[in-house]
Amino acid sequence: MAVSSIDDINAKYQYDDRVSGGNGDGDLVSCGQHGTYNELSYIYTTYLKPLIAKGTISESAALNAIDQACSLPNPRKRDAFYKKVEQALGLKVFN
Repeated sequence: MAVSSIDDINAKYQYDDRVSGGNGDGDLVSCGQHGTYNELSYIYTTYLKPLIAKGTISESAALNAIDQACSLPNPRKRDAFYKKVEQALGLKVFN
């Protein structure tokens, strides 16, 4: 099923914060967050939205790449998540 927003992606997952306050989870990416902070929105806005604005990728390609990366087994390692996004888009996005 195609996704049209970060909310669509998050709706597919049940987020369970097993590390109180986010301490120690910097190496992981959380899908399914519904609170005041949303990691997928941060990744989209910080890394992918500028590429959309430049015409390098489409919004649907960006959302589908995030959706594919969220399909990685939980806990999702940040390096693997970023690699999956880049593979889906066919370009280097993250440093």
